[in-house]
Amino acid sequence: MKLRLRQNSVRLRLTRSEVQRLAEGQTIEELVAFAPGDGSTFRYRVCSSAAISGGVATYEAGCVAVELPASQVTSWATGTEEGIYFDTAWGLKVAVEKDFKCLDPRTEEDESDAFDHPGGASHCKV
Repeated sequence: MKLRLRQNSVRLRLTRSEVQRLAEGQTIEELVAFAPGDGSTFRYRVCSSAAISGGVATYEAGCVAVELPASQVTSWATGTEEGIYFDTAWGLKVAVEKDFKCLDPRTEEDESDAFDHPGGASHCKV
């Protein structure tokens, strides 16, 4: 899973296997250790829940957490939609998207688990 923070927005990009696991009800989580020790770890995760009807984003104790409605995740995982998008009450824009292969080959990145790019003529922007 990739994380992108820009201005007042959060974007999570999930590989094929991560989207499948999310649709199966699993939580997808990544950790970044900025320094040695327990207090320097940043986490970000996405999960689904049948108990909610809209997306939820929280930040607590060094963790960005995004929760999505299970029915929406199932539809997204099996359909052609590129992502699930919502805005929080305080204006944070949240995007959870399928991670597509770049149209320009990237030798430094393994894209074997990425989705095929839906656009044939545009260039990939990271």
